[in-house]
Amino acid sequence: SPAHIMMVEERFCGLIIGGRGSKIRALQDNTGATIKIDKKSEAKDGKVQVVISGSKDQCSAAQDEISAIIAQSRDQGGQERQAPERNNVSVWVPESACGMIIGKSGSKVAEIEARTGTRVDVHSKERNADGLCLVTLSGHPDACADARAIIEDIVAAENDDDGDEGQERGSMDIWVDTGSLGKIIGRGGSKIREMERKHRVKIDVKKDEVEGGETKVVLIGTRNDVLDTRDFIYQVIDEPDNL
Repeated sequence: SPAHIMMVEERFCGLIIGGRGSKIRALQDNTGATIKIDKKSEAKDGKVQVVISGSKDQCSAAQDEISAIIAQSRDQGGQERQAPERNNVSVWVPESACGMIIGKSGSKVAEIEARTGTRVDVHSKERNADGLCLVTLSGHPDACADARAIIEDIVAAENDDDGDEGQERGSMDIWVDTGSLGKIIGRGGSKIREMERKHRVKIDVKKDEVEGGETKVVLIGTRNDVLDTRDFIYQVIDEPDNL
């Protein structure tokens, strides 16, 4: 089917793309369409081509979502926020809240960015002395304040979500020294199976996702079970090899 082309003001491209491409990935996941922003073909009036391909319904859904992002940004003072004044804000959050701030496939971060016009980056590997993770916000000072308030609400809800109400299943990403993976996998995966049974979680070792000598491990389960598993894994890793 032929591609659909939208002409979008260049200043809205960041909202459509999202931090590290999170928003455009979420748009493609939600609509099934393929979306490409062709900044090389910028028109004289400051607009760029957004090329959307897929079925008629997929393209229509993608166009509607992109139009909604632009309209929402305009409603929230997007005109005013294109001012050159930009702010960088650091917010420190509990590691257990990172997954809720990121959302499935980056959907929550993309939503915060679209609502506030900021860029949001969750640095789940960067922690302070209290074990809190860094979230950086960049954009207009008012927009950063809005994004910070949303993130603080998410953290507060996560803190209130104890006991029986905390049984909704979710996921958490942790990073494990690649050389220590054998300690948690065990022979033929025996150790992982044992942990999954004991802690009632699913453990997914992403061997193709490695950064700085560490491998991504995804824990899936209720919040309390995931936190218990994370602590147990770190304990196993810290044990001397001769035990």
